[in-house]
Amino acid sequence: MLKKALEWVVPLTLAGMVAGCATYRPPEQIQSATSTLNRYTPEYVREANKALVESNHPDAERLVGIGLRLQTAIDSLDSWANTNPEDSEQ
Repeated sequence: MLKKALEWVVPLTLAGMVAGCATYRPPEQIQSATSTLNRYTPEYVREANKALVESNHPDAERLVGIGLRLQTAIDSLDSWANTNPEDSEQ
């Protein structure tokens, strides 16, 4: 019975959270912070990846990939934080 209830509660809760994120803008401080983070992340990732490759780090390939995914995630977060939900509905 509990397992069956969890099979419904978890997806519905996640759907509600996603719907809330899609309809409400984050506070101005969050928007500003993600913009600042997004402005500097590409440079930091580029420099870190360059240093990893030049140092022949044994795990460089994996770490470079992590840096690139981090950069993509920050860009997506910035896009979400600075997009007006009313504009995206039209």
